[in-house]
Amino acid sequence: MLSRVAKISIDNRSWFGGIFCAMTLAIFLTTTLPNLAYANTEAEAEEAEPAEEDDGPKIPEIPDTVVVPDSVSLTVVLRKSGTIRQVVLEIWLEGQTKQSVDVIEQKLPKIINAFLVDLQRLMYRDTQQRFEKREPGKRSFKYDGPPLLSPPPAKTEEELAAEAEAAEAAEENGEVLVKEPPFTPFAPVTNRYFAALQNKLLKTAQTFLPPDTLRSVQVRKFYDHWPGDAKKR
Repeated sequence: MLSRVAKISIDNRSWFGGIFCAMTLAIFLTTTLPNLAYANTEAEAEEAEPAEEDDGPKIPEIPDTVVVPDSVSLTVVLRKSGTIRQVVLEIWLEGQTKQSVDVIEQKLPKIINAFLVDLQRLMYRDTQQRFEKREPGKRSFKYDGPPLLSPPPAKTEEELAAEAEAAEAAEENGEVLVKEPPFTPFAPVTNRYFAALQNKLLKTAQTFLPPDTLRSVQVRKFYDHWPGDAKKR
């Protein structure tokens, strides 16, 4: 009899313990799940918000007024010594406007051939000097044009309005305002040899194009290879 009463008492305590655990779990889920749902909703809202525009400096890029042909390569052979020098150049042509690009591209084969004639003569003289004045293995030369400039920020409404007012005032006074030249990403070349080379190629290219078509010629890269020097090392 006592054992039966003890068993009933144990069963009752087990039943009440189970009820207590179930209630505790229910309270925990009731308080936790809304917080998780709120956190998920908040995270989704943050992802849905559009990214703020970056007001930092713009990345330099090639404007649509620039023609980028394939690399120009030529081989120079010195007459007396038979020394060979292989030269590669990357030459870009900058037009005055977007419309100039089509005209430049139509004449591009003739312009590149004319460049090769100029370069063959100029590089022969340079190759001769390097061969005579420099030791084998120290004759090579590499050049990279200046880094492209970042485009300026867009003008504000106030600046555009001020320009319009200035243009109207100049027109009333019979004056003509000189417009700012379009932005160019090309910084001035400090290397005197390549600055002179660019001017030479510019004059050559202009002979094939209408006036005010070509703005500049840019030598963006130059490197060479002397096969004979490599064998002597």
